[in-house]
Amino acid sequence: MSGRTTTVLTGAADGHEIRVPLIEIEGEIDGPTLAIIAGVHGSEYPGILAAIDFSRSIDPAVLKGRIRVVPILTETAFYGRAEAVCPIDGKNPNRVFPGDPNGTYTDVVNHLVFERAVRGSDCVINVHGGDIFEALVPYGGLGECDDQSVTDRSRELALAYDLPFLVTFANKSSVSYGYDLNTAANRAGIPAFLAEAGGNGLPSEEFTAVHFKGMRNVACAMGMLDEEPVRDHQTRETKSGFWRIGKEGIFEPLVQLGDEVTEGQEIGVLTDWFGDPIEIMTAPHDAWIIAIVTTPAAKANAIVYQVAYAETE
Repeated sequence: MSGRTTTVLTGAADGHEIRVPLIEIEGEIDGPTLAIIAGVHGSEYPGILAAIDFSRSIDPAVLKGRIRVVPILTETAFYGRAEAVCPIDGKNPNRVFPGDPNGTYTDVVNHLVFERAVRGSDCVINVHGGDIFEALVPYGGLGECDDQSVTDRSRELALAYDLPFLVTFANKSSVSYGYDLNTAANRAGIPAFLAEAGGNGLPSEEFTAVHFKGMRNVACAMGMLDEEPVRDHQTRETKSGFWRIGKEGIFEPLVQLGDEVTEGQEIGVLTDWFGDPIEIMTAPHDAWIIAIVTTPAAKANAIVYQVAYAETE
């Protein structure tokens, strides 16, 4: 039966109740299944707001197939204004897929969502919105997959999302207890990609609109809506990595978001509490700056930049 239904997925772990909202829209005509998982990090608001807006914009009478939307993965992270990790078990939800029904809180949440919303889909969008500590250029990201057909379809739909960059990751940014969502979906044979737009934990109308357009574009590209995707960007396809400062101190970036830097260029300075420089950071190779950690606090080996660079680097 066609229509829009809302459900709260429930469970418990580590002495805490689990509640995950799920929106399902069933079209009158059969077709593919699109899963949109937002709020993987609880303070990345543009993706969360766009997922809700997008779900409310869909008319089941003209939809071919079905759409599953999780607007927020972890309520505790949302209400706790947490950055990157779940406040209950300290795990990064985007490193714990497909989850574990017998694990800690984040493992159980991710297992619940993976089985109920992700599995059986024809595409999964892993929606992010720039965390409290970072500013970024909107970009798409691809996971690791041995199945070339899944990789090719993931790339095709990620390009339809229409962001300035589409990156493959050369290294991960934090401790992993499993896989990021797009990689876990790919390993299950499901095309998937990460969509990142937003920054500093702000509910930006601009970046919410970027995500909204991207979600609609993917639905159009999958033949679920009788419209053509709207393309505004010539997407650069690159690798991506994370650059770190060596020592502990107060970090000041010397470049701006979106800058193209060259090998050996001075890109940041680390000072002590007296303002004396203790480390000058230089670019290890040519790259575009696609994310900057905007807080000056820097621990030893802390990430301060995410970069995109050509495949030949």
